[in-house]
Amino acid sequence: MTISPMNLLQRTFAAALSFAAFAASAHAESKTPPAGPPWTKDFLEAHRMAFERKKPIFIYSTKTHCPHCIVMEKGLLSDPKLAEFYDDVIWMYLFQDFSGSEADRAAQRVALRFGISAYPQHFLVDPYSLEVIADTDRSLASFSAAVKSAKVGEAGALTHELLRKADARAVEVETNLTDGRAIAALGDPDVVVRLLALRHLKDSKPEAIAAKAAELLAIPNDHIRFLVCEVLAESGGAEHEESLLPLVRDPVGSKNPNVMRMKAVQALGKLGAGHAVEAIRPHAVTGKWFNGLTSVSVDALAAIAGRSPNQRAAVKEALIAAYPVPPPPGDERQDRACRDLAERIHRALSDLTGKSVPFPETYNAPARTLLQKAW
Repeated sequence: MTISPMNLLQRTFAAALSFAAFAASAHAESKTPPAGPPWTKDFLEAHRMAFERKKPIFIYSTKTHCPHCIVMEKGLLSDPKLAEFYDDVIWMYLFQDFSGSEADRAAQRVALRFGISAYPQHFLVDPYSLEVIADTDRSLASFSAAVKSAKVGEAGALTHELLRKADARAVEVETNLTDGRAIAALGDPDVVVRLLALRHLKDSKPEAIAAKAAELLAIPNDHIRFLVCEVLAESGGAEHEESLLPLVRDPVGSKNPNVMRMKAVQALGKLGAGHAVEAIRPHAVTGKWFNGLTSVSVDALAAIAGRSPNQRAAVKEALIAAYPVPPPPGDERQDRACRDLAERIHRALSDLTGKSVPFPETYNAPARTLLQKAW
């Protein structure tokens, strides 16, 4: 059967409305664990049980107003077939509403510990190392495969009592912190304590963070890395370039690699040079006009060229290549986004070269070719 473009559009629109209605259902706040699995909301209790029973912790992280979380809860997490795995993991339900309540702060400390910055998240944790050992993804097949292949380690230096004490130190940092205590807390063995100290120092003592940037950026935690990148974008220097480059090329351990790259690219735009151009270029030339990383990369390249004359030729070549390929006609939203990116690149080239090239009234494939040749 052949589906006309109009019928296809109607079906797509109907599907979008259906999803919106689904997301706005009674469970839209995603505050209640789906019925079935033996959930706990207390991470310390989940760790105690996992530690004693030698089982991984399954952490499901959700937040208020998260439609994709609702889909997962109505689907996989409500599937009766999950009963097969009820005894194989410790079920941890992690909900954040960002209210600042005691329960929300406790949930946030867990989110900070595992670098959660996008939702939903769903992964298995080894209780003896607190390392993420698998992402379960969102289907029954992927969940089953992850649980069946998950292997926890052996008891070692980390004990439940040490984790409980670390959480108590984190609570103290949240409620009673000075600059001096925060600087001392940067050396704390617990990642959450260090992160809370970093948040305190970001405005009051950014130089203390910059001094430890290489060490901090090596920690596979998105929240720490995001914050350090933001500080370096304001207070960093050329000596920090080499520490930022791996986060642009391959942000290993990141749960939100696109944002991780954006943060690192923004910092490199302020302090990077030759190696930075090489690392940033692939993200500028993708032509993905809806991805903020593309425009951030264009801006960073332009900033580097303005600061480093010996990089202008390489940046000019990258920007010319970055003119996006226009989408098929008919989608006004895509047309506008594509044109906005093209104009951004065009302005950067004008500033870089001092040359005036008119931007066409209509940005299409022939216009793109002419613009690329004009520089």
